[in-house]
Amino acid sequence: MLVLSRKLGQRLLVGDDVEISVVRIGRREVRIGIEAPKDVVVVRPELLSEAEPWRRSKGSVRAASD
Repeated sequence: MLVLSRKLGQRLLVGDDVEISVVRIGRREVRIGIEAPKDVVVVRPELLSEAEPWRRSKGSVRAASD
């Protein structure tokens, strides 16, 4: 696992077409924004069972970490 430090407003790139931005930093949470092509499914791991229809229609589901 790659662990990076980012400040508010900073971004990181995953490949050529996925961008992750730090949108807000609170006491107990960090809010991130993810820009990705429509064919890339981004879902929290705890919601994977709810994403089952995507898995069938798209072929696979990529889980986003908390």
